[in-house]
Amino acid sequence: MIIGGRYGLGSKDTVPTHIKTVYDNLKLENPKDQFTLGIVDDVTNTSLELSDELKIAQKGTVRCKFWGLGSDGTVGANKQAIKIIGDNTEKYAQAYFAYDSKKSGGITMSHLRFGDAPIRSTYLIDEADYIACHNQSYVYQYDLLKGLKKGGIFVLNTIWNEDELNEHLPAAMKNYMAKMISNSIQ
Repeated sequence: MIIGGRYGLGSKDTVPTHIKTVYDNLKLENPKDQFTLGIVDDVTNTSLELSDELKIAQKGTVRCKFWGLGSDGTVGANKQAIKIIGDNTEKYAQAYFAYDSKKSGGITMSHLRFGDAPIRSTYLIDEADYIACHNQSYVYQYDLLKGLKKGGIFVLNTIWNEDELNEHLPAAMKNYMAKMISNSIQ
């Protein structure tokens, strides 16, 4: 694929909003050439400004994202879960698993979708109904809540008790969750 005169998209996941942005750029009187997509390039200023976010998930499709540690069983459990859903229900099912190059001891991401309509999503989950993290140290390293939809569920598998959880959770996570709860009450 040639985009903006450069090959490929690197290791960045491409979602429908990115593709729409490219087409919107092409419709301009003077489209930008030699551009970057999906990142803010503040060095060469070649970034395309993202179009309005495009959500194309089928109604009734459940989207789940799981953060795990290589060899902790998260990927294996998710492979079994999606197989059970696909083989033993009337639901359509899709899963994609991303691994750190280290595999054992590295980060893993499981992306599961299931629903009543065929699933033709060829990109990672960008908006999740359910996000689970099976390694408490990730709260300091990653934006675990990114993409959690309004009213979505977040589960943190942790050894921290309630007081320790309050002490250890980063302020940004607490604020995000408080806003989510506040917005769902309104």
